[in-house]
Amino acid sequence: MTYYKLRINEENKVWKKYFSFDASFFLRGKEIDFTDIYPSKEKMEKLKIQALNDNGLVVLNENEFIKTTAPNFDRIDKITLIKGAVFKKELFEDIKGLEFVPIKITGKFKSDYKLMNFTNVINCVDYVNSVKEEFEFLSTLILLKSKIPNDVDGFFLSGWANYDRFEVIVNDTLKKQLLKLEKASEFLIFDKIEVS
Repeated sequence: MTYYKLRINEENKVWKKYFSFDASFFLRGKEIDFTDIYPSKEKMEKLKIQALNDNGLVVLNENEFIKTTAPNFDRIDKITLIKGAVFKKELFEDIKGLEFVPIKITGKFKSDYKLMNFTNVINCVDYVNSVKEEFEFLSTLILLKSKIPNDVDGFFLSGWANYDRFEVIVNDTLKKQLLKLEKASEFLIFDKIEVS
C-alpha cells in the first residue's frame, strides 16, 4: 500500500478565483487548536471558520465577495475541509477510519464544509531513518509499516508536525476517491511517503 501526506495547493493561480479563511478554527467565538478538542465530535460540530477578504479582514456576508467564491477545498490547522456543494457522501461509504463533520462559516454564507476527521491518531514515524529539519521541505518523513493498521484508509499522524499538530496521511484507496471530487486535482496535493 502506498501512503501520502495530503496538503492543499497554495499557488496563486489556483486561488485567484476563491476567497480564503482564517488560519484557525473558532469555538464559541474564540480561536482554538483542533488538537485541543479532538476527538470530541460534539465540539467539532460547533466549530466555525471565518472568511477573509484580500486584506485579511473577516467578512460576514458572502454577498460582499464579487470576484471570488468559496473554494472547493481548504485546510485549517492542517485539517482538510471539503465544500459541501462538491462533497459526495457515496464516494466515501467504504472508506475506513474517516468521518465527515459539518462546519459552518461565520456569518451569512450559502456554503458549508465537511471536515475530514480521522478516527485514528497514529505515531508511526520511523525516527531512525526520518530526517527532521527546521524547514519542512528539507525534511524526510519515513513511516514504519508495522505500526500502520491494515483496517484504515487514512489517519492523523502525530509525533512529526511542529506544535503538536497532526499531519493528514491517506492511502491509495482514499486518494482515488478524493480525486473524484470536482476540482480536487487543482487543490489537493498528495506527497508520496516512503514506508520502511
